[in-house]
Amino acid sequence: GDSMTGAGIHSGDLLIVDRSLEAVDGNVVVAALDGELTVKRLSKREETVRLLPANTNYQPIEVQAHQSCEIWGVVTNVIHAL
Repeated sequence: GDSMTGAGIHSGDLLIVDRSLEAVDGNVVVAALDGELTVKRLSKREETVRLLPANTNYQPIEVQAHQSCEIWGVVTNVIHAL
């Protein structure tokens, strides 16, 4: 999709994801939200976890207590197709 174009990630790009890194506030991550994978910027403030798009056409996702959210890994590099 195009929710992360502001971070330089475009549809069809290849993402390099490091699963050994601990995800911290501000990282671009691959997250499994209720079993569906998404790429967003992680925001952690006290007990609140939000997944932030880098495109103003999309709304931030605030992870609710009833939702399953697993941070699958931290995006370290992006490879663009020519």
